[in-house]
Amino acid sequence: MDIIGYIILGLSILITLGWCLQIRGKAKNEQATEKSMELQGFLMTVSVILIPLLHLSPFHLLWMLPASFILGLLSITTPLRILWIFSSIYFSLWYIGISNLGRKYYVAGEYDKAIDAFKEEIIKNPSSAEAHFNLGLAYGKTGQHNKEIAAYEEAVKFNPKRPELHFNLGTVYDDIGNKQQAISVLNEAIRLRPEYLKAHYTICKIYSEIGDLDNAIKEFEIVKKLDNGVADELASIIKLA
Repeated sequence: MDIIGYIILGLSILITLGWCLQIRGKAKNEQATEKSMELQGFLMTVSVILIPLLHLSPFHLLWMLPASFILGLLSITTPLRILWIFSSIYFSLWYIGISNLGRKYYVAGEYDKAIDAFKEEIIKNPSSAEAHFNLGLAYGKTGQHNKEIAAYEEAVKFNPKRPELHFNLGTVYDDIGNKQQAISVLNEAIRLRPEYLKAHYTICKIYSEIGDLDNAIKEFEIVKKLDNGVADELASIIKLA
């Protein structure tokens, strides 16, 4: 293997590791899994492993990694979805250590028990932004929006640079009809992560609802640059098509 081959292999390992850590972070922070991303990470890992295992040239990774990404996207709407089984088994190892009793109750739909568990966690670690965030999620599922807001605000206080916290807080303000406050908070999420698709999507809808079409169109154009498919969906909702 020449020096270029080693460079390609090394970069591929770093890209794959970064992608898998991103998926782990998403599962931890947003309490959700993205099956297409999991499949992409699984196929990327398999690709990297196959290179030394089968004594293949690292140059194969130049098409194997892009192919992994494409197959992950295709799996959403094709029979390739069956591969999610294997990627889920693989990522179950990555998710070890990011679940707790409160999350187990939350995932099971036992939100009152989840609330009690998260409160216990906060008593043990009052400055845990994650515990306050999880408590907010559980309050949201039970329709206790004022307590949900309070929990998210506590989470923001302890970790103001995490955009997901501002996003969730903004969506609650939107749900209770406080559109201006929602816009302010969502803009903070966007400031922290300029390409935050969900934040741009949500704020575009809000601008449309309050009749601020100039800003709605501006946000729509950003959504379109980030994901044309999501923009098409958004256009049908806000009537900007």
